Amino acid sequence: MRHWFITGATGFIGQALIESILSRGDRITALRRSTSRFTHPSVDWVSTVHDLPDSVDVIVNLAGEGIADARWSAARRMSLLESRVTLTQDLAKAANQKQVAQVISASAVGFYGSAREVDENAAQGSGFAAELCADWEAAAQFNAPTAIIRLGVVLGPGGFLNRTLLPFSLGLGGPIGSGHQGFSWIHRDDVIRMIHWLAEHQKTGVFNACGPQACTNRDMTQALARAVKRPAFFPAPGFALKAAFGQMAEELLLQGQQALPKRAVSEGFEFAFENIGPAMADAVAKKRLATKGG
Repeated sequence: MRHWFITGATGFIGQALIESILSRGDRITALRRSTSRFTHPSVDWVSTVHDLPDSVDVIVNLAGEGIADARWSAARRMSLLESRVTLTQDLAKAANQKQVAQVISASAVGFYGSAREVDENAAQGSGFAAELCADWEAAAQFNAPTAIIRLGVVLGPGGFLNRTLLPFSLGLGGPIGSGHQGFSWIHRDDVIRMIHWLAEHQKTGVFNACGPQACTNRDMTQALARAVKRPAFFPAPGFALKAAFGQMAEELLLQGQQALPKRAVSEGFEFAFENIGPAMADAVAKKRLATKGG
């Protein structure tokens, strides 16, 4: 039985990871934000990384506020840095005083900036998102073997779909800007499977956690429109997004990257969802099921 320590445990990925770990009979200690209402009776909850247990088999560091949740004001940038970089630095300091077998720490494909079909060997891109990801990764100075997962947009019953499903269901969706910008995605089920795969095989280094088939924003739009059986004729104009969200819109919405999971594929990881169409259809179906259940 493994003992896991999870940050970001109350988030979209973290909640699913908890269920998958408990289903295997493992033990979990997890960090919970004071503002979160999520709980689980089988998890040992702590309020600070300094409460890290003396001995842990796997640390999974998923903490970080949503980068696309608000305009990047000076205060917002500081909050994003603190929730990722500062927390990871504090976690590493705590972990390096304990017995930890392995670490899996999150980053994002925003590391590459605006780029086409890049793998893990590509250089850091430009812009705030790229700098944030680079600083986030640099903060992961753990003495234990460490894997960094650069996440694409995660598809499932929450997260990205919480912001996009309603307008598309009403037939009001469409591509963002030109629609030709890259869109790196991954199904949440594959994120969870990749975390377990990294832990089981004690992997180290950088892995792109995104689907193996590159697509554009327009491809994503068409997949979502098909999943909800609605047309998608209403593009979001770039100038309006820039006016509303500033640099955040420029970097995250109007630019993009097509990051490919070269390392994971070459080292034997098998994706349950290789194409955006089936991944989006499954995510929408699960989101609707969860909504009905709630």
